[in-house]
Amino acid sequence: MSMQPLPSGFELERYDNQIIIPCRHYSFTELAAIYNETRIDYIVPMPMNARRMEEYVRFYDIDLDASPVSLNAAEEPTGIGMIGLRADRAWITRLGVIPHRRGRKTGQLLMSKMLEQARNHRCRLVQLEVIKGNEPAHRLFTKLGFTETRELLIIRRPPAPLTPVPTLDAALVIPLTPDQIITNLVLYPPGASWVEEARSVLQAGNLQGFNVTLADGTQGWIIFQCTRVQIAHVIFGPLALLTEDLVHALLYHMHQQFPQHDTKVENIPLYDLTWRAYQRLGYVESFRRMEMFLHF
Repeated sequence: MSMQPLPSGFELERYDNQIIIPCRHYSFTELAAIYNETRIDYIVPMPMNARRMEEYVRFYDIDLDASPVSLNAAEEPTGIGMIGLRADRAWITRLGVIPHRRGRKTGQLLMSKMLEQARNHRCRLVQLEVIKGNEPAHRLFTKLGFTETRELLIIRRPPAPLTPVPTLDAALVIPLTPDQIITNLVLYPPGASWVEEARSVLQAGNLQGFNVTLADGTQGWIIFQCTRVQIAHVIFGPLALLTEDLVHALLYHMHQQFPQHDTKVENIPLYDLTWRAYQRLGYVESFRRMEMFLHF
């Protein structure tokens, strides 16, 4: 892994033969390479390239000055962590240690530096998600004071034709304008995970949506990110009026319009009514995460 030399005159933080340097020092190509190396043996690898890393930083408000890379005494990368900052909240993500350089409490050091940054930014809450089954990480987060809040599902649906439903095909479907999409998301109540909350979805871009009015007068809207081959970041509303049948109808019309798209939806609460509607359209569980909070 070829990296830029450390900048001359840069004040490094040293901890028992380990060095901490901000992610800002590295290019997105280098950050992706460090991250990918930490995930070689991970439960869910989720590899990144430079473009995806740059988008990730932008979509989720990652502060590269507050996000650490750890190095050994030979100034070789050993791990990475990233922290997103929004007002008085922080989100910890992309934490990993390179497998053959583990065993030096590097993960704990990276977490300590990010929690220090959260305090420096006067955050009242730090949140994160850990893949269910990653016991070493879960133990570390618990040791640092994080507590579980809810279990989240990551689900997928491969491209597949739908069985026609005449009652749903009779619904009135009207596309949302860009202004309507923005208004619906800006007014959307809080409560989603960091990657699925309104700000993240707006910053992700490539959004489409429509209103659906069913034969019985029931109305709702759906907004989603639609790229050339994939749908993601699916949001339904109005939240107070949602039922399983309405969510099913909204998803049905989304897939009617984009039958050849793969769909990936992250961080659906396990007992959320939308999960039952997703299952009716052929979605399957990929893996689970545990959301954890730490209050200051």
